Parts: sequence; structure tokens; C-alpha cells
Amino acid sequence: MEKYQTPVMNLNLVRTFVIVGQSKDLNDAAHKLDIDRTNVSRHIAALENIYETKLLNNDSKTFELTEDGRKLFDDYEKAYNLMFAAEKNFRQGKSLNTGRLTIGVSSDVDPSFVNEKIESFKRKYPNVVIKILILPTRDLYDKLSQFYMDFIIDTPIDSVQKIKNIEMKEIGSEPFCIAYTKEFCNLKMESLKDLDCLPLILPVSSKKERTKFDEMLSKEEINKVISLEVDDYRFALEYAKAGLGLSLLPKRCISEELLTYDIGLSKTISVAYIEKNLCPAAKRLLEEFNLNM
Repeated sequence: MEKYQTPVMNLNLVRTFVIVGQSKDLNDAAHKLDIDRTNVSRHIAALENIYETKLLNNDSKTFELTEDGRKLFDDYEKAYNLMFAAEKNFRQGKSLNTGRLTIGVSSDVDPSFVNEKIESFKRKYPNVVIKILILPTRDLYDKLSQFYMDFIIDTPIDSVQKIKNIEMKEIGSEPFCIAYTKEFCNLKMESLKDLDCLPLILPVSSKKERTKFDEMLSKEEINKVISLEVDDYRFALEYAKAGLGLSLLPKRCISEELLTYDIGLSKTISVAYIEKNLCPAAKRLLEEFNLNM
């Protein structure tokens, strides 16, 4: 009877391939792995020999994964992250004040919404390293499904319910207002109609609060005049303080020198996670958002 033999897999090869795939740069991967570039290339060649296929199309500095390389990378990265999740759970089962958390925050969420919770958690568990990534929604859910992140903070999306094993819970709401300088047109806002024909500093059209605001103006038949569109509220705040227009801003980031008008607009903020992937420290951090995990 013919015997089929599978080469024994070396986890160092797997680790090298994952880090190279994430870095997309051989020199950077060598630095992260603390080995020289020659050994990185040898590890990749050994893995290609095991699978008898080309995994990388590389030149002198960068590379692209082949079709086979992409398929292998997606599964290897998920397995690699799961190994770290298992190690994290084991270590934090003995001491919660250890390890690393990776949190994804949508670019649609004001970072200050998260900051006070992080500060409170770090005062209790100073040795837990927290990595925060600000990314578009699609990238966040891709990384969450690959177990790269402990949880993500985003505005609710209907399609998340279709993603296997991902749960979503509301953790708060972000109220917005109109902010402007005391000297701006000597204006004292008393209604939305006061915005008619005045220069506005607004979020980019892809943001949910912008959609809601546009609907409010349209309903009141207000002539909307856009002065600036920004993707980051830190810029919008500075432009408002410079007197370049009236800005739609989260209330929490308003500075004292600005006047505000409450327009009754807010957006819901949620946390998304995979239950079985939540380590003890991640659960404790979520308790800072008043979630009972």
C-alpha cells in the first residue's frame, strides 16, 4: 500500500510567512522577526518547497502574493492570530495585568469617545499594552474576522449580522451640535433656518451624521452652502475656531471659545466582537463602556 507523507511543518516558517505577508516588505519583516533578510528568503523558499508552489512574486524590495500565496496567507494569518489569542487567554487567566489588546475604531467615530474609557482601564491595569487602529469599517471587520483585533468600535451596520460569529451591542450615542466663533457674523442662532446661505464646515458625505444633517436641512428647505468638507473632526474644530464657517461637531470636542447650537442630532455607537475571542482584559475594558461581559 502506498504511504502518503506530509512534511513536518515548522512554525517558524509559518510565522515568517505571516509577518512577511503583513509587512509587504522583506526588510521590514526581517526587522520585526529579528533575523536577517537572507533567512527570511530562506524561510519563504522552504515553505514554497513544502507546498511545491510559488507563494511570492518578489523583486529587490517589495513583493506581491501569488494567488496560492494569498489563499495560504489568509488561513495562516487567522491561525497565527488564534495562537496568540490562546496564549493571551492563558496568561491573563493567571494575571489580568499583562499582555496586549488590539482595538479597532472606525474613522466615523470621534476618538475622544474612547479615550476616557482607555484612561480609566489603564489606571487599573497599567501593564496591559493597548494598540488602537483607526480604519474604515470594511477593514475593521476584515481584521476582526481574522482574529487580529479583540473588538471594534463603530456605528451600527445592518450587514454585520450576516457575518458569522460577530456580535454587536450598543455602547452609547454621540450628540452633535453647530459650533462657531463669537465673532462670526455677529450670529446668535435660534433655529436651523439661521444657517440659510451661511458657510458650513461639514463631515464628508460618507459619514452618517452628515446624511442626517443634510436631511434636516432639506426638510427645512435651507439653502446649504458648503465651505469645507473634512474627514477628521480635529481639522473641523480648528477651522471653526478660525472663523471659516459654522461646523457640525461632536459636542464632546467643543472648546470654550466656541458658541454652540443644539440641533438634536446624534448617532449610535456600538461595539462588535467575537465572543469566543474575548480575552479577560478585553472583557474588563468593555465593562468600562457599561457592558456586562
